[in-house]
Amino acid sequence: MDQEKAHTLLARQLTDILANAERIIHGNDSAEEIESFARYSLELKRYVNERIESEEFKTAANAIPDIDYKRSQIQIWQYVVLPAWWISIYKDYQARKKTKAEVNLVRGKYASLQLLAKSQFN
Repeated sequence: MDQEKAHTLLARQLTDILANAERIIHGNDSAEEIESFARYSLELKRYVNERIESEEFKTAANAIPDIDYKRSQIQIWQYVVLPAWWISIYKDYQARKKTKAEVNLVRGKYASLQLLAKSQFN
């Protein structure tokens, strides 16, 4: 793949991941959306490492922290013990809240990466 095409695809992917981050930050913070964002972030970094030749850009992309979110699963026994499932839901809420803050940080880094891409590749 030639570098011009790789840069065009990268610009689109950066726009997409920033839009996904905005959705999470501004309300759609479901477990599925957060897990999808985390996978997309890892795939984007892999794409940069495989297709982009600029070492400065690779270094900046790899400096972006990974989102580590695992949703809580409510076990059958927790339904039997009434307050136990509420605890799981609360723990998942707290984990999503923490992850939302991480996504906000990562969004800023992707925005910086997008500016770097525009300055280097245009």
